[in-house]
Amino acid sequence: MPNNKGWFTKEEVLETGLPYYNSISKRWTDTPYPFAVLLTRSRCAALKVPVLRSGREKPSAFRHIALAGRGTNDDKRYRYAPLYDRTDAYHLIKDQLYPHEIMGDPQDMEE
Repeated sequence: MPNNKGWFTKEEVLETGLPYYNSISKRWTDTPYPFAVLLTRSRCAALKVPVLRSGREKPSAFRHIALAGRGTNDDKRYRYAPLYDRTDAYHLIKDQLYPHEIMGDPQDMEE
């Protein structure tokens, strides 16, 4: 169960079977999508492609955030932010994306 920020523990992420981006090694654990734009909830909002408020939209991947959880020991367990698929908006936001927000090669995008 995610914490009040909506972040997950490593165990919870592993249970989902979804890939995650390791911010220390700067690589994905698995690349099931030939190309994907995967953003945190706050980045989705900043780029004007928000996550559904209903809570029905589920994460497509996760990102390990090394500097997360500076508080209590329990907070330090929650270091994985859910990522939401915004591949459909790639052409609108591509100039604003960071390398860790992209999985695969944009040339592999289906037209």
